[in-house]
Amino acid sequence: MTIFEYIQNWSNEPWLNTDEYTYLQIGLFFAGAVSWIVCYADTIYCMIKKKTVNIPIAAVTLNFGWEMAACFFFVPNMGKVLVLAYWAWMLLDVVIFSSLFRYGHKQMQVPYFRERIKYFLIIGILLSFFSQLFYMLQYDLPMAPITGYIINIVMSMAFLYLLFVRGFEGNSLVTAWSKFLGTFFVSIMFWNKYAQNNFLIVMYIGVAMFDIMYIALLYKKNKGGLT
Repeated sequence: MTIFEYIQNWSNEPWLNTDEYTYLQIGLFFAGAVSWIVCYADTIYCMIKKKTVNIPIAAVTLNFGWEMAACFFFVPNMGKVLVLAYWAWMLLDVVIFSSLFRYGHKQMQVPYFRERIKYFLIIGILLSFFSQLFYMLQYDLPMAPITGYIINIVMSMAFLYLLFVRGFEGNSLVTAWSKFLGTFFVSIMFWNKYAQNNFLIVMYIGVAMFDIMYIALLYKKNKGGLT
């Protein structure tokens, strides 16, 4: 269902879809959604304070494409509360993605890519949006967890790269912890919903491992122990 069809039927849609999801599952997903909003808010705060983007470029590009596809053409089926949460993610990511054109070059160490970042961003967001849209429509599960976790594991690995970018000041413990907790709550929810999906189970574990590694190394870096 597209968002346009959903809006036309807005009054008939439940605020919480308890026919498809338990209150526990809804609560876990909502906790994850709030944690991710904290992550995005901290990223925007860092953009204002430090003039940098603290989420990896590739992850922002993939994530923004996913959010646009999900918000417009693969509306979540958990109820209107979560539809609004998805839109909150996307609107915050509008600010974050657009800021890559100003500050994204600070994550890059190769001059060739730094000087041509806007072209890579334009091509990247087009590929991100259309590839994930068609995958969602043809293969994904409701709430789009498969595409979401493919992005998430790329994001988690890319965060480790940011620790070693010379002169980069965007690493944030608030972003690190809120990203980890947001994904953790959502992982528990999807594991409860799709307990037999082994691909997703591997993704839950992989993302958690890389997130914990990033948090541990960031603490070490802040103490001057990471070179």
